[in-house]
Amino acid sequence: MTDTAGPDEPSAHETPLDPARPTAEPQSAPPLSAPPPSGPAAAAPGKMRPVIIIGVIVAFLAIVLFAVRNNVEADDLKVGDCFNIPNGSTIKTVEKHPCTESHNAEVIHVGQYTDGSTYPISLSLDRYIETSCVPAFESYVGRAIDSEPALTVGYFHPTRDAWESGSRTITCYVAKPDESPMTQSVKS
Repeated sequence: MTDTAGPDEPSAHETPLDPARPTAEPQSAPPLSAPPPSGPAAAAPGKMRPVIIIGVIVAFLAIVLFAVRNNVEADDLKVGDCFNIPNGSTIKTVEKHPCTESHNAEVIHVGQYTDGSTYPISLSLDRYIETSCVPAFESYVGRAIDSEPALTVGYFHPTRDAWESGSRTITCYVAKPDESPMTQSVKS
């Protein structure tokens, strides 16, 4: 078979394009462009960087301030203050809390050690606890210490260096023997 079709007629190998009949190849429309972004995402990335950095700094400072706002010097505790007993043998700061929040100790007495000028040994500290902290417990809690096995008395005393610098403050506190949390004051 020879191709006798004229220039305006399709050859035997071509299919005329009929708008009512789809072709084998899909027709592609010109690409649609996305609408321009609006709102905060519309800003150039370089303009958002300072805002993001400032946001991160503010968030960091808020976390740090929240974490340290309750930290106080152990020597600055007052009767009625509730706090968490820190770990360690040398205590400088404690985390103070309202007594209605979780805590594990409450200050019942703050006094000055006056039994001599040399650094106290444990026997003299024990005597101070018996003569100062135990009566403070009974007055503060409203019961004898022997009748309250769910509570015990603890204390902070100056380190040797603090003692040599003149510190004589003894802080007595009430806690549960296992230092488990409390959510109210022990004051009667």
